[in-house]
This record gives sequence, structure tokens and C-alpha cells, in this order.
Amino acid sequence: MSYFLASYFIAFLPIVIIIYSLTTQKFRWIVLLVADYVFFYMLSGKLIVFLLGSTFLAWGLGVLIGKIRVNKEIDAKQKQTKTSRIMILGILISLGVLFILKYFNFVGENIGIIAKNAGMYFVFTPIDFLIPIGISYYTLQVISYLADVKNGKQETVGNFFKIALYLSFFPQIMEGPISRYSQVGEDLYAGRKIEFVNLKFGYQRICWGLIKKFIVADRIAPLVTKVFDDYQKYDGSINLLAVLAFTMQLYAEFSGCMDIIIGSGEIFGIKLPENFRQPFFAKDASDFWHRWHITLGTWFKDYIFFPVSLAKPVKKFAKFVKKYFGKTTSKFSVTFIALFCVWICNGLWHGAKWTFIFYGLYYFVLIFIENLTEEPVKKLTAFFHIDRAGKGYKVFRFIKLFVIINLGEMFFRAETVKDGFLMLKNILSNFHLKELFANYWRLGLDREDLAAALVGIFIIIVVGVLKERGVNIRKNIDKKKLPFRWIFWYLAIFLVMVFGAYGPGYTAVDMIYAGY
Repeated sequence: MSYFLASYFIAFLPIVIIIYSLTTQKFRWIVLLVADYVFFYMLSGKLIVFLLGSTFLAWGLGVLIGKIRVNKEIDAKQKQTKTSRIMILGILISLGVLFILKYFNFVGENIGIIAKNAGMYFVFTPIDFLIPIGISYYTLQVISYLADVKNGKQETVGNFFKIALYLSFFPQIMEGPISRYSQVGEDLYAGRKIEFVNLKFGYQRICWGLIKKFIVADRIAPLVTKVFDDYQKYDGSINLLAVLAFTMQLYAEFSGCMDIIIGSGEIFGIKLPENFRQPFFAKDASDFWHRWHITLGTWFKDYIFFPVSLAKPVKKFAKFVKKYFGKTTSKFSVTFIALFCVWICNGLWHGAKWTFIFYGLYYFVLIFIENLTEEPVKKLTAFFHIDRAGKGYKVFRFIKLFVIINLGEMFFRAETVKDGFLMLKNILSNFHLKELFANYWRLGLDREDLAAALVGIFIIIVVGVLKERGVNIRKNIDKKKLPFRWIFWYLAIFLVMVFGAYGPGYTAVDMIYAGY
């Protein structure tokens, strides 16, 4: 997949840019649409039928909902009932396809285990499904479009090709971000002229993404794979190194790919939503998820948390709790139910594994505890005259969050939940730094790999600090004199070409979030 990214940067994207620029504005959307489907076919072949099916579903049911909403012969209550049924039908079909392709085997195998433990005869034969790239992403976009049309937040889009463009835009089909039609739909169809400033800033951001992906994520990937695949062979210090390395790999990989994707959109004058905002500077676990995979978090908030909170059964339950246990308990009971639904879905969205479900429940527990303790902690710190804005408290907060994030990523990456706990046990009870220093060079990284990765990580940290302080790095560089700008950006390209992890001796590393 890394080779594919290089081909995308060197060949596919430039070809699309040239053809797009040579085409008149009226037909530029056609260039993008053809590029979308060529790109998807290159990745998933005949599985393109699933994308087409989702597109027809979103378009057809959206049109049907729109017609009912403007029908003056139907009263408001009937409109609400009919549009709700159509929306639910669309959601069930979309989720049904996703369930069969991604979760059918997982559910069947676990039913088999339960049946066997209960002494029942049950034989489940897994089916080897082929899964189209990006289905988890465009399925959520279909659901958000239908829900927004039904709720009157989005006008019905009668043009089938606009929906097709929205669901298949080639830069974001693999890893998101998960956009709403209102954010990008019309921009995709507008066919704006490629301005030099967009081309410049777009390729600059792509280059930054390639630095993260090739110099950091792909360099440290062998270490992560080697240790996690056989963690019991290694000392706890080496296990901890692998956990820290995976967290950095995941961040550099995913945020780097987001830079490539958003930079690609920027070239065509299409502003895709941001997916990262310096997550390691977050105040707590909840704030971390406001900064990490932002579009997934906001999607869950808008289409799961709020609907669950306002659902009639939940409201009835809240009234019952209020009657017998008080107003405060009632409020937290609603939050408990809604958060539980959000984080179960978050875990399952990542894939059909118990480690992902555990990962979701892990953050559910942490964030619910944060909600419960927010006011008591404020009172406690005020009582002891602790300055929550002071450096000491910020350091404590950073260390706490750093532990929380890495602990969560350890279970996220582990093959099983049991493996995650065994790794944790190994780290806590069998930790010897001398083993780390004596054996780090046997973990798939030589000195050159380590040096390149450390330099890349240092650059990422510096850029993150500057961005958190409100510094717009690209605009500041653009204000410099021409020779400096050329030297700076050619140096960045040089870094990718010379220090990127590819070529003989390297295994192409798949894009992690492309598999979800």
C-alpha cells in the first residue's frame, strides 16, 4: 500500500490534475467522477457494485423522502411516519450489507463457541467475503445523508451524479474523513479552476503527510509487528517500547494519510473536514476524542448519542430513575446509555474483533467516569488551591492522558484481549531497561531506521507544538523569500525520497485505517 501511495502521488493525482485542468468547467465534475471510479476499481475491482448499490440507495430513498416532505396532501404526522420508515429502511439495508461483509463470520464463530460451551451441537463454516475498500466510510455517509434529508437539515439532491461524487471522491474513499453532503457536495460538482495557491498548498500538505507516513510510520512498523506478534519472548521494557511505537505509528500513519487526502482535495478547491487537531495536547480522554478522528466522533455524536438520548424509551427510563433516585442520577443514566451505545459502535466500527469492542468499552468507562467526577474534581482542586491552569497540573494531566492513550492502543493492537492483559502484566512485572538497550537493534530497526524515525518524530512534535500555539506554519513559510521557500520544500521532498521506508529490504506497509 505504501507503493500505491507513491504511485498515487507521482502518477495518478498528476494525471487527474492535468485532465481536469484541460477540461472546461462544465464537465470537470465528470473528470472527478471517472477518476473516482477508476481509483475504486483499481483497489476493489468488481466490488465496485457495492459502491454503486449504496449510491442508488442514498439517491433513490433521498428523492422519495423529499417528495413526501413537499406533498401537501399528507399531514405532518403522516410525513414524519413515512419519512422515518424510509430512512430506517435505508439505514437497515446499509448496515445489513456492512454486517454481512464484516461481522457475519465474527458473530457466527462466537455463537459456535457459546453453543459448544453449552453442550449444544452447532457447526459454523466461515464464509470468505471480499470487502470493498472504504465501505465503513461511505456507509456512514449514506446514513448521514438520509438522516439529514429526513430531518430537514439537508435538501434532497435529485441529481444522481452529485450523490455519486459525494460517496466516491477518490482521495477520501479509503480512510475518510467522514464528510456530510452539506460540507463537500456542491464543491465537488462545482468544477472550480485549479488555482496556483491551491496547487501549492495542496502539494505541500501532501508532502507533509508523506513524511509522516514513510519516514515515521513505515520505519517503526517492523518493530511493532515483531514484538506484538511474539510479545512473550521479550522483556517488559521491549513490550512498552512496542506499545509507544504503535501509538506513534498509528498517529503518523493516520494523520499523515489525512494530510495527503485533505491536500488532494485542496488542489481542486474542495475543503474536506479536518480529522486531527493535536490530540496529544488534549485535557482528558473526552477531549482526546474531540481531537482524534474528529469526523467519526462527530458522526457518532450527531447520529447515535443525540438520537439515543432523545429516544422515548430512554426518556421513560430517565423519568423512572428521577422519581426514585433523583434528578442528578437521572441525568447520568441518560448519559450512561447514550455513551455506551456510542462506544460499542465505535469499537465495532473498527472491526469484528473483541479487542476493538474492549477498546470501545475502555473509553466508555473512562469518559463516563470523567463526566461523573468533573464537578468533584473542580471542588477538590479548589479546596486544595491547585491551579488547574498551572504548569504542574498540566504536566500531571499530560502524563495521565499519555498513559490512558497508550494503554488503550496496546489493547487495540493486541491479537486478543488476553494478549493485551499479558502484555500489561509483562510491562509491570518484568521490566528491565538493560534488556531494552541490549536488544533494541534486534527488533527490526537498524541505526539508520532509528535515527530517521526519531528525527521524523521530533519534527512532528515541533510542528504539533507550533500548531497548538496557533502558528500557521505553511502561511509563515509562504511569507519568506523565494529562495528560502524553494530550499525548504525541496528539502522536504528530499527527506521523503532519501529517508522514506521503501525499496529493497522493506515490506510494503498497509494503510492501517484503510482496513476498517
